[in-house]
Amino acid sequence: MKKILTLCTLASLAISCAASALGQTPQTSTPQTAASARPARQRIVGEVTGVDAAAGRVHIRTDAGETVTVAIDDKTTYVRLPPGETSMDKAVNVTREDVRVGDRVLVPDVSPSGAEATTARRLILMGGAPAGAQGGERGRNDGRRLNGRIAAIDAVKKQISVLTRGRDGIETVTLDASGDVRILRFAPDTLRVSEARPSSLAELKVGDQVRATGERDPEGARFKPEAIIAGSFTRVFGVVSATDAARGEATIRNEQTGQTVTVAVGKNSTLKRLTPEFVETLEERMQRAGRREQRRASGGQQQGGDNRGERAGRRAENGGRGGGRNPQQMFESLPAIALADLKKGDAVVVTATTGADDAHVTAISLVTGEGEVMRRLAGGAEGAPRGMSPGLPGDVLGGGTGTDARGREQQPPL
Repeated sequence: MKKILTLCTLASLAISCAASALGQTPQTSTPQTAASARPARQRIVGEVTGVDAAAGRVHIRTDAGETVTVAIDDKTTYVRLPPGETSMDKAVNVTREDVRVGDRVLVPDVSPSGAEATTARRLILMGGAPAGAQGGERGRNDGRRLNGRIAAIDAVKKQISVLTRGRDGIETVTLDASGDVRILRFAPDTLRVSEARPSSLAELKVGDQVRATGERDPEGARFKPEAIIAGSFTRVFGVVSATDAARGEATIRNEQTGQTVTVAVGKNSTLKRLTPEFVETLEERMQRAGRREQRRASGGQQQGGDNRGERAGRRAENGGRGGGRNPQQMFESLPAIALADLKKGDAVVVTATTGADDAHVTAISLVTGEGEVMRRLAGGAEGAPRGMSPGLPGDVLGGGTGTDARGREQQPPL
């Protein structure tokens, strides 16, 4: 038997050599060998270092020290495991907006690093607060992150007082930046961390919005940051009076102040136009929000029937025109436009970084549509539901201490 196996092996080698000599490849491929030729799938475990929603990319630093990128789309699902949990039975469904820089993440079944970025079917976030958490969890998160607005800076002690949202409302937390702290500043036209530039404590100023990662003390009053990223943001609602595509600028009359503002459109600026379908969905959601407010005012929320009715309304909303997407996802799916597509008289809402003065800003996002709808999105209409801002939350970074288009303090949606 051993002799027969040896002869078969030698015959196989002879056939292969003959084929090579003739410049031919022997037709020996089988489904098994073809499958083995494909790149093996693997899982990625690491820390989120950047989220590029516009490009549909999540950047991750793996536990092995590599930097990899995975693609995300409308079919990608997101779940979060509470701190200390390992069972998927405890996972809570979240959205793309809940994926934050600094999150621990597991991405199963993706191509290995170095291959073309493939679409992740699922992102499993580990630790932190699930979407919809009450109290200060949105600003406090898992204790590793802090979002808010700078209220005071002590350059001598290297301490920064930050207003952030806590369980009982707005609270002040002191950031101790006396140690080895990496400080970055957002680029003028994007919130991509990968585009942020190195900065310093001296560049920080009162009013800046900040996102810090580090350790918060048990009492919650102090935070030891490892990294701080800051930016100064504003929102402008107004009417286009002129555009200059060659210079990449639009001139807008601010409806709230009457001031003329020059808006620079950078390479990363996002320009969108509302669609009739989006407006119809928005109107439906606003009507439902109005009915909920009426029930709360009349005490109807205390009745089980009303609670069931509201839950049914939410389920209908999730299955309706929005397709279960939240407002942020809906905005991201709007058609992109160019600066040249804007016309004199168009109503716009611009979320921007501030310049040397209030009359010059750089657009992060610009959305245009029918005037009254844009006014509602800007927060200029009474009763407009929270969370319907064009492209970014009212305070941009989610700390719950920003202002709307009228300059009113605005809390992030829960």
